[in-house]
Amino acid sequence: METLLPGLYVHIPFCVKKCNYCDFYSLGISECVNAFGEGVYRDYVDALKREIAELRQCRGNGACGFGGTVIPEKIDSVYIGGGTPSILPPDLICELLDELRDGFVIAPDAEITIECNPGTLSENKLIDYKKAGINRLSIGVQSLNDSLLGFLGRIHDSKKALETIKLARTYFDNVNLDFISGVPGLIGKSRPQSLSDIERAIDAVAENGIPHVSYYSLITEEGTPLYDWREKGLLEDMDEGLERESYYLIKRRLNDAGYGQYEISNFALPGYESRHNLKYWSGAEYVGIGAGAVSFLRHHGGEKYVRYSNRKSVADHIDAGSFNDIRTVEELLDVIDRKKEFMMLGFRKLTGPDREIYSKLFNGADIELDFGTELQRLRSEGLIGNDLSLTAKGLDFANEIFTAFI
Repeated sequence: METLLPGLYVHIPFCVKKCNYCDFYSLGISECVNAFGEGVYRDYVDALKREIAELRQCRGNGACGFGGTVIPEKIDSVYIGGGTPSILPPDLICELLDELRDGFVIAPDAEITIECNPGTLSENKLIDYKKAGINRLSIGVQSLNDSLLGFLGRIHDSKKALETIKLARTYFDNVNLDFISGVPGLIGKSRPQSLSDIERAIDAVAENGIPHVSYYSLITEEGTPLYDWREKGLLEDMDEGLERESYYLIKRRLNDAGYGQYEISNFALPGYESRHNLKYWSGAEYVGIGAGAVSFLRHHGGEKYVRYSNRKSVADHIDAGSFNDIRTVEELLDVIDRKKEFMMLGFRKLTGPDREIYSKLFNGADIELDFGTELQRLRSEGLIGNDLSLTAKGLDFANEIFTAFI
């Protein structure tokens, strides 16, 4: 097996409005226009194009990238995320993809994904996306319960979500739907998520032949309205037993419908696993472009790896002379750190860390020799199998597996 090719992530930090649970770097429309003017989308995409050109020039001159990194040339996955990328006029998305093709060698069979939200997607946009070479949509549905959608701060209702799903399937075979589980209620205004809410969502997945589903457990992040409500005692959580039951319901219903669970929160029909996300869990390098984006690249010395981030500022990105001026090294990983991270992320996959990729990445190293003590303990506790795959118990106690490699 060849070492995985790098992937590329582009961050579009614009939304109609920020959701109540979201801590990603993003800005609502009114905030953007007030701060940067009507031409902010144009200005930001122009900045992204300059950033891509700077990376290309650096590689062409034989120079190192930020933090002494080696800028990859060939990639086989592009993920345009946010924010809500589908808020941009489609001609700007097309320009961006053209610039990416000038800046990198994108494999002919590359997976090219754009995140979309119901309420910002139209038939014309889908047609333009397809012409531009996008071949995968990831749609943030989150729920098909209107009360829960209101609590989460989404701009769409269930009717709009179902219309968007059907429209998307008219033009794209490869579609992912994002859903959230474990949603609490707001006392006096909304009730917590129920099993019937889960059932309705999975029915919509099956009825529309959606090939990929992500079901994420809601996390309360500091700095969000959700966090403030929790601090003020305004939330009514799902019963803990019911929350676990909902997870088993999701797994059972999707498995019965032919979906394989290949990662803790991700399910796919055969052949539709997310190539880009698998890179994060399988030790591949990736380039991050845009405000707040993160890159993980090999250091020119060969053994160390650098994780660096772009500053979370649209203004700084638009005004940047050199993009290296708005970057910060987050981590410099030596071989030991890199191996531990490979194991920890690898156990997000149900099949566990890949032995062959490990050997390729680390000059013939053997997982069992390097981590025999940790693996034996996890096996003795019934969390993983001999082949490194997660057991049913391991799925329930995944954090115990991760902490073994911290």
